[in-house]
Amino acid sequence: MKLFVSLSLGVALGFSSIAQAADAPPHPVERPNVIVIMADDMGFSDLGCYGGEIQTPHLDRLAAEGLRFSHFYNCGLCGPSRASLMTGLHPHQVGIANWTGLLNDRCVTVFQLLHRAGYATCAVGRLDMVTAETWHDPANIGRCVDRFFGTTGHRGPGNYFKNVRNTDFYCDGQPYSIPEGGYKTDLITDFAVQFIREAEDSKPFLLYVAHYAPHWPLHAKPDDIAKYRNLYRTLGWDAARQHRLQRLIETGVLPAGTPLAPRDARAKPWNEADHQDWEAERMAVYAAQIDSLDQSVGRVMQAVHEKGIEKRTLVFFLSDNGASDRAVGQLDKPDVTWRSDGTPTRVGNRPDIQPGPADTFVTAGPAWSCLANTPFRDHKQTNFEGGIASPLIAWWPGVIHDAGRVREALSHIADIPATVLDVAGVAYPEQFEQRRITPLAGRSLLPVLRGESREGHAVQCWSTSGSRAVREGHWKLVAGPNGPWELYDLSRDRIESHDLAPTNPERVARMRAIFEAWKAPPTRSESGAR
Repeated sequence: MKLFVSLSLGVALGFSSIAQAADAPPHPVERPNVIVIMADDMGFSDLGCYGGEIQTPHLDRLAAEGLRFSHFYNCGLCGPSRASLMTGLHPHQVGIANWTGLLNDRCVTVFQLLHRAGYATCAVGRLDMVTAETWHDPANIGRCVDRFFGTTGHRGPGNYFKNVRNTDFYCDGQPYSIPEGGYKTDLITDFAVQFIREAEDSKPFLLYVAHYAPHWPLHAKPDDIAKYRNLYRTLGWDAARQHRLQRLIETGVLPAGTPLAPRDARAKPWNEADHQDWEAERMAVYAAQIDSLDQSVGRVMQAVHEKGIEKRTLVFFLSDNGASDRAVGQLDKPDVTWRSDGTPTRVGNRPDIQPGPADTFVTAGPAWSCLANTPFRDHKQTNFEGGIASPLIAWWPGVIHDAGRVREALSHIADIPATVLDVAGVAYPEQFEQRRITPLAGRSLLPVLRGESREGHAVQCWSTSGSRAVREGHWKLVAGPNGPWELYDLSRDRIESHDLAPTNPERVARMRAIFEAWKAPPTRSESGAR
């Protein structure tokens, strides 16, 4: 990438902006293909290569042949994370405060830029925010994505087996109905594989696989569920958390001596849990959803292998936020009929409703979310580590040489589009379609992939559903909605258990000021006003 611009506020406060000197190492000769695969509501430790007991051999292989990141962060919630992943900006810079909304006119997506630069483009799964135009309109999606298949709604899958109301499914702009026996993870994978097989050899591509899994409801195929039923009946959530922590330390993702955050206060010890068989079934279905996702990754990578494009393909895998502790809540009423075919859905986290089939709506709940987010505190929609810490796997043969290593570089989901633009040699513009664009917030990870040093993020900030956080080096200031600021030294306390705010008032005040400046409305020049 030849031209970058910097965020003036970011420079002043040490925030991230992308920059590259003229004498930086050259890009690979060929513009690579890029595949970005994102899980929905998957916890930090669910993958085998991040300590989990779920069978994820394909992702484990990518990690063994690539890199894992131990301090990579998302935005804590689906909409903000997707906005950042598509634009390279922070959510508040593009007008996204929660899970819904439209991108403002001061941003441009990586799809729009690579499409204009000659890349073939394809998006499958959750299609929100792949364009800075009205994202739910398939006509606008088709302006910047050559092929697309999936839903334009913003609340996860709703149902993995059937179409649901108010969430439109499209295949290249045409309405699509899930066939009998279809399963969304498999269907979006079929389309992605077809795109890779049909891709022109002379033209690089950008493929975005935005999975629904393992977002609620708990829907999975019977054979996948059967693999895990006895496992979780035997383990329970307490022993499983201990086993995951041990493997996270053994594999170098976390340092020795890392403890577990306390179990969620809403969850009993496993040996006192009511309805253990039903509880184990909930986790078995959740695990089956991730197992199916891993099978999807295997099929995508097999298509890459068959095409013979491994050495010119960069793959990222990440999650949009931590695992969800959500209860069924307002959905807990009889005969809910949001399925398009009108079939009633049995809703509720009760032992008389077994998770898995298409006519049920069950969620995993806080005890199993604690397991998924091992060893961290809290869940999705918070800015504690359990809400924002994500696995990140990067795979690129020929560029990544120290395969299997764990990178500790502080990195953020906004770095993914910055990296994609960098490796594609596409400059981030000051203007796009006659409008001024907010300067890029992400920093390219290409030096990290090469095993080189980079000028990383001095500071990162978050603001999610009333939660807020600032990370400066190994210090983190964090607060829940309407809660006080808490201060943690993550080099010694990654689980955020020993609040140092009372004894460090000056640091708290300084970091709080950083957050307030970061969140402040932009000036006319920063907003792109002409």
